[in-house]
Amino acid sequence: MKLLQGFGNKFMDNNLNDLTVSELSALLEKKEISSVELTKLFLNKIEITEDSVNAFALITRDKAFEQASESDKRRKENKQSTFSNLDGIPYGLKDIFDTKNILTEAGSEIYKGRIPDSDAHVVKLLHENGAVLLGKTITTEFADGHPPETINPWDSSRTPGGSSTGSAVAVATRMLPYALGTQTVGSVLRPAAYNGIVGLKPTYGLISRTGVIPQSDSCDTIGILCRSVKDAGLILKSIVGYDPNDNKSSIEAKSFEINNNLNDSIPKIGFLNNYFMDESDEQVKYSTLSAIKSLSDNGAIIEESNINIDFESGFQAHRIVQQSEMAQWHELLYLKYAKKYKPITLEYIKSGFSKNAIEYINALEFRNQMRKIAIDNLKSYDVLIMPTASGLPPKDLSRTGDTRFQSPWTFTGLPSIAIPSGLSENGLPQSIQLVSKPFNEQKLLNAAKWIESVLGTLPAPVMKGEKS
Repeated sequence: MKLLQGFGNKFMDNNLNDLTVSELSALLEKKEISSVELTKLFLNKIEITEDSVNAFALITRDKAFEQASESDKRRKENKQSTFSNLDGIPYGLKDIFDTKNILTEAGSEIYKGRIPDSDAHVVKLLHENGAVLLGKTITTEFADGHPPETINPWDSSRTPGGSSTGSAVAVATRMLPYALGTQTVGSVLRPAAYNGIVGLKPTYGLISRTGVIPQSDSCDTIGILCRSVKDAGLILKSIVGYDPNDNKSSIEAKSFEINNNLNDSIPKIGFLNNYFMDESDEQVKYSTLSAIKSLSDNGAIIEESNINIDFESGFQAHRIVQQSEMAQWHELLYLKYAKKYKPITLEYIKSGFSKNAIEYINALEFRNQMRKIAIDNLKSYDVLIMPTASGLPPKDLSRTGDTRFQSPWTFTGLPSIAIPSGLSENGLPQSIQLVSKPFNEQKLLNAAKWIESVLGTLPAPVMKGEKS
């Protein structure tokens, strides 16, 4: 095995790449490993794996070692009584988050060579918490266009999902312990499902989007990709907060709190059978019902809860809003660079230009109705449960998969989380999705943690073609 310069065999046999954020944080706290050593470990994994999957737009090696050294210095000097759970731990950013003096190109030729002069708000928060930026991960063009040439590590013939494509693949293959992505329709939860990891989409307005290249102002939400529910809570706690520079930042974010010690109380669950099961393929139906049975056998209270929402009409309304707002933001770029857009991105922008004001207003009204019905239904439950995606990742690398099951909760701004529920008969990840009321992430995470304890987590995919 080719090792990075100055990095020996001290940790190579301990599978530290498989450890979660919370586990790595404990090692750093005990000084059993340094942040610099941890950074070298993950860079070595990238060196071995990246050529097989193409998850990174850019590796920020120098920046990572600078931040890791600063973290080690803080711990050595013991000037702080406590340290953030993210201090000294590497992470990745979808390449639509602005990073000071570091390329941010959004997967587009139009932004080729773009170097922001400041960090996105959420990046500032992470770095205040001592996080170590290892790289920018590949995205579809402008987070909703042409898919990148990133490989699904479970099956190279299938899409890895998107648009947070590289973030999900990098976490699944253990090149990163966690990464940030964004979701406008299903761009965090679906790649999480297709890659066998945890994906959290918080309540709309909970995390600032200042400095994140937009797509749809009323739908864009920053999300978290990681390997455990506990990690999702730790990361969320570090990046929430009100930001007056984001016009959709919620005032409720000022007082929002997450308890790191997620409890193991058994949740009351509403099972959305209508639409979601009707539209699922047989393997997804089987895996979902198997998960429901396991949860019930372990004491969960589960009731069928069929919401009176026309989900298909809701999906169409979502597309009207998303594409209209996407076209509005891209208008000036389109006038100047229309020929530089990739075909799928151009298709979506042109579709947005074709929408009229009445269509847009009607879609917004439909969203209001959906949101009210969903929240009313959730008064009876801690969470709702359903499949994350309608089927296995399709063998269609020109698209990123079916977005219909993730769409309702992004469109209405409700928090949702995808967690693995096992493997299909052909060895591909399966996933269930949980939804809760707005700003109810504590209850959502508590429920998800208990469910995770019943269903378990998935190992890393067995990669073919890794360097040795």
